[in-house]
Amino acid sequence: MTRLPRIPRDLRQGAKITRAEWTRHRREFGTPSTGQPVFLVVLLGLAAGLGWLAYSLGRDITAGQPFPDDLLGLAVSVAFVWMVWRSSKYTHVRFERLNPDLLLTTVPARTAALGLLGFVSARLLTTLAVPTLGIAVGTALGFRSPTVVLTITLALACMGMLAAALGTTSRLAARLVALRFVRARYYRDLLVVFGWVPLVIGAMLLQELSLSIAPLTGVFGALPLAWFVDLALVGVFDGTGESVRHTLGVFGLLAAAVPVFAAGTTVFARRIWERDSASSTGTRGSHSLLETGVVERIVGERIPRATYTVARERWLMERRVPRGVLSTGYALLFMGAVGFPLVALAGGTTVLLVYFSVTLGLVAGVAFGSDPVGTEYRALPMLFTSVTGRQFVGGLLLTATVVGVPLVALVVLPLGIVGSVGVAQTVLIVLLGSALCPCTASVATMVGLGVERVEYAPVPFFFTDTPIYGELGATAFLRHGLVLAIGALASLPAFVGTAPPVSERIAALGVPSAVIQVGSLLLALSLAVAVTRTATGIAVQRFREYQLG
Repeated sequence: MTRLPRIPRDLRQGAKITRAEWTRHRREFGTPSTGQPVFLVVLLGLAAGLGWLAYSLGRDITAGQPFPDDLLGLAVSVAFVWMVWRSSKYTHVRFERLNPDLLLTTVPARTAALGLLGFVSARLLTTLAVPTLGIAVGTALGFRSPTVVLTITLALACMGMLAAALGTTSRLAARLVALRFVRARYYRDLLVVFGWVPLVIGAMLLQELSLSIAPLTGVFGALPLAWFVDLALVGVFDGTGESVRHTLGVFGLLAAAVPVFAAGTTVFARRIWERDSASSTGTRGSHSLLETGVVERIVGERIPRATYTVARERWLMERRVPRGVLSTGYALLFMGAVGFPLVALAGGTTVLLVYFSVTLGLVAGVAFGSDPVGTEYRALPMLFTSVTGRQFVGGLLLTATVVGVPLVALVVLPLGIVGSVGVAQTVLIVLLGSALCPCTASVATMVGLGVERVEYAPVPFFFTDTPIYGELGATAFLRHGLVLAIGALASLPAFVGTAPPVSERIAALGVPSAVIQVGSLLLALSLAVAVTRTATGIAVQRFREYQLG
């Protein structure tokens, strides 16, 4: 009897926390109509597309076509997985902004956890509001049944509540595991970064072997998630016993699962707040930045010692947290989505070898030259008083060169020999890729030093529990695109001169093809050197004029 009054009080206080967090969220990010108009446009476009699909489905079924149970079950399952993932992201962002030291002095952990769960549910349902309206209106027009608007809204709201509860609980559980086991975060990030590779390979195998996915869609059609389809379309068809059972099963599933997930949210949140975490920031793998390295022993004193130190620091930073290495995904995506189709269209072994060499040069330059302010954010005051601009920029170029040149040589030379490309062409292609390593690094450093320090904010990153400093918004992607565009333009003469359609036309005028290819490679090599010198000078000047305030 003494506990009965506490349950409503926990819910009321949890609702107050939900409203408070919702107000904070609106003040921080605004509403889609004011703070995120692009997001609102995307939602409206998505709602229009989903509404058209729903209208077409209702029209076809009304015309007598069979009802696609398995396909709708697969679509509902995919949508539910997305809702769970999105709820997990909402939980992560809001949980980071909670102040447990202050919050837990006024309410118990159970109430705070319920407030967090309420906020995540409200965020998800708000995100689903516009697409739900599109689906409901489209389905109603297709079936010519106005009541389906209510049933679809109810079904998606129920599915959103279940997904929010599951996403919140799973995110807090993953966070607790990461706090208790140091390597858990590493393996999780490894799965996130490279987990798409098996999916792509599986899709390629399915297409190559021409396997049917009908058994897979049948499995999704038999899952309890498919019951939400029966709830959404209740009243459209004559109610069968199975449809009624599935509709009632949805409410039974919610009544059983949501309290369990709410209890799990409370348990995991309390353990996270009340237990000390195991840190993954230790001294393992520490190295002195002032000791004599392999490169310094080989090259000697012809390069300033401060340049070696900057290079050694960047190597060590990438070894601990591969921030630049993961940024090479932009270069691979750019060259894969833009460069490879053009090279495949042109054909020819030599131009393909140029493609591989240029890609490796861009990758090496992006890996060690991108975002210099973000990587050195915490040490910027010491950096500006310890090294000169030429030493800092030279250290980054040295890093990219020492790593990129052997990589280009090891990959391109064997391919040139196997592909029967001329010796002169192969050597020049290797030199071009090697020159693009410092070229791209200098351009990336120049672009990165143009970003003001106030534009950076702490953000979570892979393979570490310490936030890094990164540039927020779409501007960072545009800067990566600018760096890759300049690097690709520097190598453009090599692509044009080695492409068979171009070289064969010029050869028809009496100029040997080998001379055309060698000349274009020399031109691209000279252009890469010129871009490197220009970008390096601008980067050094920006380093000297950089303001911390």
